[in-house]
Amino acid sequence: MSNYSIRTAVIGYGGAYNMGKLHAQQMLAAGMSFVAACDLDPARMQQAQEDFPDIRTYTSVEELLAQPDIDLVTVITPHHTHADLASLVLASGKNCILEKPMCIRAEDAYALTEQAKQAGRMLSVFHNRRWDGWYLTLQDVIERGLLGDIFHVEMFMGGHRHPGYWWRSDKLVSGGAFYDWGAHYLDWLLGFVPGSVTSVRGHVHNRVWHDVTNEDQVDSTILFASGAVAHVQISAIARAGKPKVRILGTKGAVVDAELFDGHFILHTEAGGLPVETKLTTAKENHAAYYRNIFEHLTNGAELIVKPEQAARTIAIIEATERSAEEGRELFVSI
Repeated sequence: MSNYSIRTAVIGYGGAYNMGKLHAQQMLAAGMSFVAACDLDPARMQQAQEDFPDIRTYTSVEELLAQPDIDLVTVITPHHTHADLASLVLASGKNCILEKPMCIRAEDAYALTEQAKQAGRMLSVFHNRRWDGWYLTLQDVIERGLLGDIFHVEMFMGGHRHPGYWWRSDKLVSGGAFYDWGAHYLDWLLGFVPGSVTSVRGHVHNRVWHDVTNEDQVDSTILFASGAVAHVQISAIARAGKPKVRILGTKGAVVDAELFDGHFILHTEAGGLPVETKLTTAKENHAAYYRNIFEHLTNGAELIVKPEQAARTIAIIEATERSAEEGRELFVSI
């Protein structure tokens, strides 16, 4: 593909967060060509045509995938459609990106990973928040050895608020409350705690918002082979909050009360005395995701967000749910 630009398309151009337009803009900024969009809603295709007058639009996935001049398709649709659509994209001979989460079931995640490998096509998941400023800074702190061995992690997202009446609060469509921010948190967690996961214990509450089907609160306790323990909580019924991230290591610790305020607190020591440092975090660099995709497809650069990594996230979410249903710790190898 090195002799021409990567020709891209999106499936899904919904109005929520305007993600179709965002993906297209980042594709273009990375040096790709945005040539087509598909959505079941003709009104959304009219909007896409207004946003990008030179593209072609389709209301049929099959018609889009039949086009020979498309190299890469990004799927931006409700979670329960990801697995089937990705399989169709790969079967058509095109490379595929899935919005996060990768899909709902781990068996589908593993099957898609294998399908992409057998087809010789790229499969990735839009975990662009690996380039959040706080996370880039955390990685630098870890690489400099300031935390030592990480042995305990707490991660929290939520508050006390109704989750709203839309597909993201419908468990059959979204997968559940853990599949939104939980997918980001687990992707971050697996990026800075090394080694395999050996057990998962999940707890679920359905206590307040009975007019929607997503869980009110999900807790996942994750044990790593290293002995490190992580607790991830996603809640719509937490009247009192807590730090979004608390990471304990043998040499230092990080506490971030608000992930996106541009600072976090690093706890270390000097001369045997505790030192508390407020670090200014790096600037976010979300555009780096598509730049890596472009370099991977044109120059063979290593793919940063690999499907095997995204599949681990889905496996932990699924194990959390099954553990809660069965009321016991699940011993796993993830």
